[in-house]
Amino acid sequence: MRKLKFFGVLFFSSIVLSACSNPFDQLADEINSWLGSESGTSDETEVIEDNMTTEETNTREENGEEAVEKLDYSHLMNQGTEVTVEEGLYDVGSDIEPGRYIMTADTGYGSIYIQDDEDKAVTSDNLAGDGEGYEDKIKNIVIFLDEDYSIEISGLENVTLTPYETSSVNTIFPGQWVAGEDFPAGVYDISLEESESYGTLEVYEIADMNKSRHSLGSEAYGGMTEFTMSFEEGDIVELKYIPEVTLTER
Repeated sequence: MRKLKFFGVLFFSSIVLSACSNPFDQLADEINSWLGSESGTSDETEVIEDNMTTEETNTREENGEEAVEKLDYSHLMNQGTEVTVEEGLYDVGSDIEPGRYIMTADTGYGSIYIQDDEDKAVTSDNLAGDGEGYEDKIKNIVIFLDEDYSIEISGLENVTLTPYETSSVNTIFPGQWVAGEDFPAGVYDISLEESESYGTLEVYEIADMNKSRHSLGSEAYGGMTEFTMSFEEGDIVELKYIPEVTLTER
């Protein structure tokens, strides 16, 4: 009986194809109407809901909502164990405890390079200890070291990592800072001393995706010593290659 009804629909539809402005839509309506009368209202509702769910999922995937993950270092705040290391490569979790640290060097001048558990760069900077000619170099770096990160130290004999205790600041030195933790979110005037050095101030909340990036220091390289910008709750604010920057809230 179902086959007879189906062929009947096809036969009737073939007669009216030439008379319809959109004959294929008419044919689809006839077939769907017949199928719907056989399957019942509940099945039709389930199909509609499934289609809506699929469309919503596809939209979220197209917008990147499911693939994007914001950086969150809250579990590293006020964590860590002091340790002194030499030049070399170290793994966080085995050689160094996860946490938030201030890095300082005894003597010399070298570099710090940090990678995450996927071997992607997290941050890098130069670090100087005591010694003639290093007076205007970077002496402190504040960093987050999560489980399975690695840190490479080059050109420095001894580097001490001291757990950083979070407190409200209005002056930041090189490293990673968090709006809403280290200073309130809001609009700030940024200022620094005139210098021949060149550095950057970067703001991001997603790895490898800067919300903004400002050149600092030497005018010859397009650097600025005064400007205004805003920070949102949870923004990671990273200063590089400039010893100090002052934040004045408006």
